[in-house]
Amino acid sequence: MFHYLLLLQKTRKRLWVNSFFRFDSKSLAKIGFLGALSFVFVVGDYWFFRRILFYFNELPANVGEILIIQMLNLLCLTFFSMLVFSNVITSISAMYMSRDLDLLISSPIPIVDVFISKLILTLINSSWMAVLFSLPVFIAYGQVYYAPWQYYAVTPVLLIPFLLIPCCLGVLITMSLMRFFPARRTYQILSFVGLIFIAGLVMYFRFLEPEKFLGKDVPDEMIIEFVEKLKAPDYEWLPSSMMANSLQYAAFGDWERFTGSFFWFGAMAVAVAVITILFAYKIYYHGWTSSYGSSRLSFAPKKERLLYRATRVCLSKASPDIRAMVLKDIKLFWRDPGQWSQLFMLGALVIVYIFNIRNLPLNTLYLKSVVSVMNIGLAGVVLAAVAARFVFASTSVEGASFWAIKVAPVGFGRYLWGKFFLYLAPQLVLAETLVVVSNILLGVDSYVMSVSAGAIALMTVGLTGLGVGMGAIYPKFDYENVAQIGVTSGAIIYMIISMAYAGVTVMLCARPVYTHLYKLFLGRDIAGPEVWLSYLMMFVLMALFTYIPMKKGVGALENIEL
Repeated sequence: MFHYLLLLQKTRKRLWVNSFFRFDSKSLAKIGFLGALSFVFVVGDYWFFRRILFYFNELPANVGEILIIQMLNLLCLTFFSMLVFSNVITSISAMYMSRDLDLLISSPIPIVDVFISKLILTLINSSWMAVLFSLPVFIAYGQVYYAPWQYYAVTPVLLIPFLLIPCCLGVLITMSLMRFFPARRTYQILSFVGLIFIAGLVMYFRFLEPEKFLGKDVPDEMIIEFVEKLKAPDYEWLPSSMMANSLQYAAFGDWERFTGSFFWFGAMAVAVAVITILFAYKIYYHGWTSSYGSSRLSFAPKKERLLYRATRVCLSKASPDIRAMVLKDIKLFWRDPGQWSQLFMLGALVIVYIFNIRNLPLNTLYLKSVVSVMNIGLAGVVLAAVAARFVFASTSVEGASFWAIKVAPVGFGRYLWGKFFLYLAPQLVLAETLVVVSNILLGVDSYVMSVSAGAIALMTVGLTGLGVGMGAIYPKFDYENVAQIGVTSGAIIYMIISMAYAGVTVMLCARPVYTHLYKLFLGRDIAGPEVWLSYLMMFVLMALFTYIPMKKGVGALENIEL
C-alpha cells in the first residue's frame, strides 16, 4: 500500500539533492547569503516579540497576562487564516497547473498516490514561512513564563496538526472550486482576494496604535480598551484556539490538560486529512481534467479602450516601436490580476506609512527636519520594495513569449529604455506623494521640503534604472506565478543595493539640512563647498545607478540564448 507514494517521495528527494549539489560556488555563495539573511530575520523576530511579551507581562492588575493570552490567540488565528489562503493558492499551482501532472496521471501510478504526493508538496511550500516566523514567537512566549524544557520539545510537535489542518482545508476548497471553474481563473481570483485580506490585516493592526503603550504611565482603562479591540475568537473547537491553549498548558507545566488538548487537536488533524483523501478519490481527477478550460480572464472593453486611448495621446510624440512596446506592457499588466491586484497592498502600505508619520511625537522644528531627512531613506526602501515587485519583473513577465522580443526589429536598448520611462512616471508619483505629504504633516520649512523632494526624485530615477537593468541581467522567464520573480536571488541583490543607495542618499542630504538648521537656529552660515558637492554627488549617483545597469542589461539580453 502506498508503494508508489514512497517512490514519488524518493524521486522528489533525489531531485532536491541533485539540484543542491549541481550548484556552483557562485550559487552556493548566494544560498549562504540568503541563509544569513534568514538567520538575522529569525533572531530579529525572536527579539522583537520577546521584548513586547516581557513588557506586557510587567503591566499591572493581571492586565498583562490577559493581553499576552489574547495576543497569542490572535497570532495563532492570523497564522491559521493566512495558512488557509496560502494553501489554496499553492495547491492550485501544485495540483492542477504543475508541469509533471500530465506524465504522472497518465502513468500507472494510482491517482490517490499522486494526490498525496502533491498534498505533501503543498504543505511544505505553503508552510515553511509560517514555521520560520512562528517558532521564534512561541519560544519567546515560553521564556516569558519560564517554561520547562518539555515546552520547547512539544512545540514542534504541535506545529504538525497546526499546519496539516489548514493545508487540508485549503486543498478541499481548491478541489471544490476546480470541479466547476478553470484552474488559472480560480488562481487569479483567489490571489486577488488574498491580497485584499492581507492589506486589510496590515491596516487593522496598524490602526490599533500599539505604540501608545511605549510610555511609562499608561492608564488601565486604555489597556483594557486595547485588549477588547485585540480580542480574537477563542472557541475551543477552532484549531487556532487549540494551538494557543496547548501552548499555554505546556508553558505552565499543566501536562494533564495539555494531553487532552493535544489528543483532540491531533484527532481533528487526522480526521480532516482522511476526509480530504476520501474527497480526492471522488473529484480530484475530474477536477484536473476540467481545469484546462478557458483560462482567459475577461476584461472590460470600454475601460480597455479608454486606457489605451489615453496612453496613445500621451505617447503621440513617441516612435511607433516604443509606443507599441508600452501599450503591450500596459495590456499585460492590466490583464493579469496577479499584477494589478498588488496595487491594493500598495495602497494599504501608503496609508499605513502616512499614518505612522502623522502619529510621531515630534514637538520641535529641529526634530521634524531630522525626521524629514530620515524619511527620504524610508521612502527609498518602500520604493525599492515596490520596484522589486513591478520594475524588476518587467522583463521577466514576457515569459515564454520573450522570443518575439528577441526576433523583433527593435534594439534591446530602446526596449529597456521604453520600460524605464513607463515605470518612472508612477514611481515618481508614489515617491513624491510619500515625501511631500509626510513633510506637510511634519510641518517642515520650504528648504527642507525642496531638498527632500529633489533627493527622492533623483533616487527614484536611479532605482528605476537599477530595477529595469538588473531585471534584464537576472531574468526569470519560466515562472509559474509572477510573485516568484520578486523572491529570486537577483531581486534580493537588487533590494540590498537599493537600500544601500537609499542610505547613501540620506547621508548626502544630511549636510545641506544641517547647515540650514544651524543658520536658522544659531544665525551662522557654515555652508561651504561640501553642500554643492553633496548635490553633485546625488546627480552622479543617479546617473551611475541608471546608466550602468541599463547598459549591462542590454548586453545580457543580447547574449541570452533561447
